[in-house]
Amino acid sequence: MSRSSSAKICHRVVQGFTLIEVVIAVVVLAIAVPPTLNLMDSASAGRVDAVNTTRATYLTTVVLETIIADMTSTDPSLGFEALSDSNAYLNTVSTGLFERLSTLTEPYTSVGLKYSVTIGALVASDGLVSETESENVFRTVTVNVGFTSASTTSYQMPTSIMLSEM
Repeated sequence: MSRSSSAKICHRVVQGFTLIEVVIAVVVLAIAVPPTLNLMDSASAGRVDAVNTTRATYLTTVVLETIIADMTSTDPSLGFEALSDSNAYLNTVSTGLFERLSTLTEPYTSVGLKYSVTIGALVASDGLVSETESENVFRTVTVNVGFTSASTTSYQMPTSIMLSEM
């Protein structure tokens, strides 16, 4: 190798980050990360609330479908007449609605959902008590499911149906 060719050898220059570049990167991250974390937190809370709303809907469906099935039952303790004594229909030991549903509702109540059932008086098709007694053939049944949201707000989801003798 000649001297002239050795002078032409290029030396690689390795450059690193300067202190100013590192400080700028840290400042940009310090400004950008907190709002991003807040967005992720609110999105997570929204997902939790959506899941709980879906659970509440399923719980309501389980309860209402059981009540509707009871209306067509041949069991003498069930049927439309059973709704006339709501306390007995809902709370009788071993045959009451709440006890019969306990295994189906446990997955929902174990995660904080609570439900109640209200059975109204006989009403007409418009939902009001009619002066004409023969028109009062419906009962309004309301299932109210409650849960606490991810932001600790309490939600109530009432769902009502009108039932009559089948």
